[in-house]
Amino acid sequence: MDLYSTLSLWLTNIRSLAELDDFCRQIWKLYGEESLGEDDAEGLCEKADRHRANLGKAGTNGRALHRSCYPQRLRSERSRREAARGLRDPLRWRRKRRLARLQAVRPEFAGEFTEGESAALYIVMSDCRQHGKCDRSVKEIGDRAGVGPTTVRNALRKASRLGLLRVTERRQWRARNLPNYIVVVQRRQIDWIAKFRPNLGLKFYPTGFKKAASTGSSRNTYSERPFGSRSDGPPDDSKPFSSRESPTG
Repeated sequence: MDLYSTLSLWLTNIRSLAELDDFCRQIWKLYGEESLGEDDAEGLCEKADRHRANLGKAGTNGRALHRSCYPQRLRSERSRREAARGLRDPLRWRRKRRLARLQAVRPEFAGEFTEGESAALYIVMSDCRQHGKCDRSVKEIGDRAGVGPTTVRNALRKASRLGLLRVTERRQWRARNLPNYIVVVQRRQIDWIAKFRPNLGLKFYPTGFKKAASTGSSRNTYSERPFGSRSDGPPDDSKPFSSRESPTG
């Protein structure tokens, strides 16, 4: 089977206008590469025009023909307002409200973000406080903050525009992109995290254990920990557990 017959057979299987437009572009591309003659290219284009008219006459039960070759998502019967008032996960809802009230962003920027965006920025600022950067995916940040991926993207976009964060995309060739690399760049925001929010991302004690009583020393190991330190353990001059000497005799 020659090229003209193959293209003619391909034309008969086209069922959308987008595929038909792509077919016409391929014809003239082959003609420019001298793989297809002028008479054959004109004949195929005339067949494509007739096929386009047949598709327009057929229609889809009175509806307009889709311009996309991909299946269309069915329109929901509920309106936007009804969908927004749908059932929510109570655990994620409470987590979002709690994290937003902790105010990880400086007070002068708090009014720029919604409640969900403030909760997402709490997760980002916690990682930057502990590790000096945040390289979690958008979905993971949203799951930890109790919000959706769109809310996380909006929060990062606003924070970048205000100069609080620098978001570096890590794209890969023919592979899934790596998570964004996020760092805090504003000096006043860094000072705010280090001085006024020293316990960001602090892991709480498990149920059934009590926090050890203070020995009277006013030293705060969390506030003296350098910004961006990855170590969450005690300083070098203290031991996490008291040594037990082996019994003698």
